[in-house]
Amino acid sequence: MDSDLLAATVHSVQAEWMLVGEQIDDSEIHRAFSRAKAVREDLKLAILGPRRDWRRCERWQRRGCRVYLEDTADLHRTAEAIRIAHELGVNVTDRSFFQLLQERSTGPTPHLTRREHEVLDLLRRGMRNQDIAHALHVTENTVEYHVRHLLSKFGARSRLEAVERASAFGLV
Repeated sequence: MDSDLLAATVHSVQAEWMLVGEQIDDSEIHRAFSRAKAVREDLKLAILGPRRDWRRCERWQRRGCRVYLEDTADLHRTAEAIRIAHELGVNVTDRSFFQLLQERSTGPTPHLTRREHEVLDLLRRGMRNQDIAHALHVTENTVEYHVRHLLSKFGARSRLEAVERASAFGLV
């Protein structure tokens, strides 16, 4: 990639976006984008990267990449992602990368039993142990047992924190 030619092209066509495929290594991308950005400060970067390479996705998002999609994305999907990022002023990341980044920051989604799901739903509604026990036809000790397990599975210190973390995982 000739970064001088790229910078001249960015200038002549007043490009707003630079799209890079996964076959170009990170140092080349960084060099070319820096050179092109010197010509046009508001230039935005979109990258197509290998599936499940969340490290590269995360690295480029920290460096200001606005759109990061799997390298299998077709032209229409890529153009639409760039359009949305441009019009709404948001970053766009493929779901597969987002899920991997989310798992990395929060850990894997805990597996809950059917009963734990029921208790969690009732906790979300703000019910006390006594009310949960009555609703589920179990003892308060059984509810306390399930609440302890939920706190442990979510690494939470309170019922509210467990519900918030479950919500972050999309479980409630």
